[in-house]
Amino acid sequence: MSKFFTQIGILIAVFALTLTSPALTFGQVVADHDHHHCGYHPGPEEIERLETNLRMAENLEFRRSGSTIYVPIKFHSINRLDGTGGVREPDIINQMCILNEAFGHYNIQFFLKDRSINYINNNAAFNNASLATAILSGARDNRALNVFFAQNTTSGGGGGFTLGYYDIPNDWVVVRNDQVNSTFVLAHEIGHFFSLQHTFFGWEQEPWDEDIHGNPVTQVIAPGGFNQVELVDGSNCTNAADRICDTPPDYNFGFGWSAGGGCGPFNIEVYDRNEDLIEPMQNNYMGYFLNCPDYEFTPTQIDVMVADFMSSSRSHLREGFGTPSTGVIDAGEIVALNPINGEESDFHDEVTLVWEAAENATYYYLEVSELPFFGLNMVVEKFVDGTSYTLTNLDELEFYYWRVRPLNDTYYCADRSPTFSFITSDVGVSVDEISESEFSMRLHQNPVPSGTDPSVIINNEYGVQDVRMEVFSVDGKMLMSREKNIPMGPHQRIHLHTGVLDAGMYYIRMASDKMQRVEPFIVH
Repeated sequence: MSKFFTQIGILIAVFALTLTSPALTFGQVVADHDHHHCGYHPGPEEIERLETNLRMAENLEFRRSGSTIYVPIKFHSINRLDGTGGVREPDIINQMCILNEAFGHYNIQFFLKDRSINYINNNAAFNNASLATAILSGARDNRALNVFFAQNTTSGGGGGFTLGYYDIPNDWVVVRNDQVNSTFVLAHEIGHFFSLQHTFFGWEQEPWDEDIHGNPVTQVIAPGGFNQVELVDGSNCTNAADRICDTPPDYNFGFGWSAGGGCGPFNIEVYDRNEDLIEPMQNNYMGYFLNCPDYEFTPTQIDVMVADFMSSSRSHLREGFGTPSTGVIDAGEIVALNPINGEESDFHDEVTLVWEAAENATYYYLEVSELPFFGLNMVVEKFVDGTSYTLTNLDELEFYYWRVRPLNDTYYCADRSPTFSFITSDVGVSVDEISESEFSMRLHQNPVPSGTDPSVIINNEYGVQDVRMEVFSVDGKMLMSREKNIPMGPHQRIHLHTGVLDAGMYYIRMASDKMQRVEPFIVH
């Protein structure tokens, strides 16, 4: 049989983690695999952590309860100094969808800490995150699993490059921007974050080659120099390779395997020193076979990750977060309430977008653009709590397009809402001579229970004012109008006496000759 590894030109997964420059490397095959300067070399403390977690997993009552664990995750998008080039919120939302679908089978879910993404604008970190540790350290969130996305991570040498790595000393993960929607890379790195090793641990820098290692493979120690060569019969599984007994032996057969795009049937007969046929688990997240349709962790791998999460060293990931919001979301339920889709807004310099809530959604990602296909001429791209957002300083008599993507803490797979549009009027909001700190208004309850009059809380630090109070439906029909003298003072509750309002969306406008305040409210 000729050499198993021949010259190929496909992208393969080659991880590298060195003690001096911790980087889990995916390489790009060039002339041959020997040109790669890569290898996964955890120190003794990492093996000890794994073995501790294995012992803990044997008595892990939490797993037997069937409860879900929730892991806070903080994404950092590293951009050029001018703010360009990094991943954006839609990319992260998609990645969260992929991640939670993958881990949902194992009762592990991730949630965006603070419902936000951190942006780092730094050329050095953008070009090579592994050489910018001080920059990353300054941004690190000490109460989350930190994931940094960068254009480049670290050079693998010989034309190789890093797609992702777990940094042991700093306890964070770095992933290339072009892997943001990978079904494999981030999950693999999170496995390392929670103490898992490669299924072929010991064979990273010298994958099996019949001309070198023979067939059957008779050596006792793997090429890495200290790991035992794992046997099919499981007799040494607790001391060999990844120390996990329900992952079968793998001598890094995935390195360079091109059949089926990298995950075609492993149809080479390779035997261990007992002359037992080796059948690697090609679709294991901690292996190197590429493009498998359905990657998996084994039960013991999951137990190890949960044990690591439940350990004292991970208490910062467990405490003080409460229970994240859950539930499947249907974006098709969302309707534009204001402005009415396709119609003109009341003003051009202050437009409050209001939409109907989607069931189970607790926040939204809002996109507003001057173009119907988005991506260009963006006005707003941001996470929004609640179901409204006020735009300011829009151009007169111009069309704008908007949509929202409903989210909760664990569900990120909902589609975007339909695209809504409006045209701005040529009318501007009255100029406020009174600041918000001098005169403010808010609904006492919002939503307002059906059958009750809405009421507002007024803080008037400006002085006595004659104010007109008006209530409108979303189609602009005035439902109530009254004038009232508002004395100076804080926390004044005023009932609007609108009569019974049907369920739906409404606005209250409060105006004097020196100010105007508009607030949407819902009756349900």
